Order: sequence, then C-alpha cells, then structure tokens
Amino acid sequence: MTTFGQPTLDASTWMNNLYPLLTQTGAAAYEGTDPAQVPVQQVTGAGTIVEGSTDVALIVQVPTDVGLYNVSLSRTGPSMPWLADRIRPAQG
Repeated sequence: MTTFGQPTLDASTWMNNLYPLLTQTGAAAYEGTDPAQVPVQQVTGAGTIVEGSTDVALIVQVPTDVGLYNVSLSRTGPSMPWLADRIRPAQG
C-alpha cells in the first residue's frame, strides 16, 4: 500500500516500483494508471487479514488517509511470496 500511494511519482517510476509486488493480473490492471489519480498518500495503521483466507489467497484491509483499502494477495504455493492482484477501496 505504501508503494501504491505515491501520487507525486511519474507513472513510469510508480509502475516500476509496483511491478515486483504485483501478480501478472495485478500488473495488467495497473499498467497505464496515472499515480496522481490514486487518492491514497499514506498508510495510517497495520493491515488486518479479512476472514476467509487460505494458504494461497487472502485479502488484507489496510487503513489509509482516505479510508480502508482491500489488498487482494495471492501466491502459487505456501513458500512463495505474496503478490497483489488488486488494490481498491474497501467499500466500492
């Protein structure tokens, strides 16, 4: 979320910073996004795992300066890193 909420970066730098944290689906979803249009500027607390998580998929709810955001994470196996598929407001 901290990397996602950097509206002052140029689009290329912003996306290059996000790539290592995203799945292929996530990368495709955010390719071409103007970071100035992302309202988040700051994470304001610790994330909370939403009920229903599995060993390979979960949603983390993260408080930000503009409200709660859900970060959908997945991984290909229990020993693999978590990567973001989607980052979106918790309500909407």
